[in-house]
Amino acid sequence: MTGTATRLQNIANEIGRLSPDWRNPERYFENRHEIERELKRLARELRNASHG
Repeated sequence: MTGTATRLQNIANEIGRLSPDWRNPERYFENRHEIERELKRLARELRNASHG
């Protein structure tokens, strides 16, 4: 589970750095979407691990 904890810490760090980029407003939404995808991917992996 150390890898999972590290991934969660990395995601938390990314969220902490997330802020609007006034030169490229789309970047904020792209970064937010990437964080969302990673959280969903991690949740799916944990769900599969608990059923496997």
